[in-house]
Amino acid sequence: MSAVAGSGSLPIARLTIQPFVGADVRDLRALAAALTARVGELAVAPPAELPRSAFDARRGQYRAERLLDLLESREHEHVLGVTAADLYAGGLNFVFGIATPAGRKALVSLARLGMGTDRAGYAARMLKEAVHELGHTLGLGHCADARCVMRFSNSLADTDAKGDSLCARCRKRLESREALA
Repeated sequence: MSAVAGSGSLPIARLTIQPFVGADVRDLRALAAALTARVGELAVAPPAELPRSAFDARRGQYRAERLLDLLESREHEHVLGVTAADLYAGGLNFVFGIATPAGRKALVSLARLGMGTDRAGYAARMLKEAVHELGHTLGLGHCADARCVMRFSNSLADTDAKGDSLCARCRKRLESREALA
């Protein structure tokens, strides 16, 4: 995929979803189906174990950076880790996801995304957070456009308010990065 065809498409030729044990198969299927139209080739790997070393018993959460480090990306492939575990990073109480900036690895936690919504709202949140983190792997930062998927989400209300696609400005940023590559 050489160009960002539309606001929903991402210039990712191959994406592997790497679930961690505990992620619901229905959730993985829904997310994979939603991402299929946005990336080139998509595969779902067998579930990986959550490492005890990443778990903070005092907090009852997993350290996001440690799980992200476990994801393995082959050349020309992006990897999206998906976990049902609650995550935290740095000085934050929790995170919906994390990614290697301008890298190939992203991670999304589904732990909080189902709170206070129905199945359709949950599916929408999963997609938004996955696309957001994948956007970071493509070198995009947070966006000020309230409808852009790259808008920072500090709460579920923030996730619900934003769209699931890139704004025109973020699309242009991706297109100009691709032209330089």
